[in-house]
Amino acid sequence: MANLLGIISLARRAGKVESGDDLVRRTIERKKASLIIISEDAANRTKDNYIYLANKAEIPIIFYGSKEVLGDILGKESRSVLAITDCNFSQGIIKAFERGELIEK
Repeated sequence: MANLLGIISLARRAGKVESGDDLVRRTIERKKASLIIISEDAANRTKDNYIYLANKAEIPIIFYGSKEVLGDILGKESRSVLAITDCNFSQGIIKAFERGELIEK
């Protein structure tokens, strides 16, 4: 079974992840995001803004890990928010999250 971190990493390698405030907002506005992942330690204003945008666009949201963990998954600096742009990767991530398969094995 695939785990959440592994699926996000695979989506990144496939070019199906956007990160950073501007890119994620544009991805949502262009209706290309199929899942939003927000770090648990993101600022409340950031969380509120993305909750609003995701709910308006009917995009599921997952709160996961720290900004550093999300950045590490992408091989970048810390990130507060990610957008997954592929429905299949999004479904896999949601299922892994629901099963609690969070740690790479």
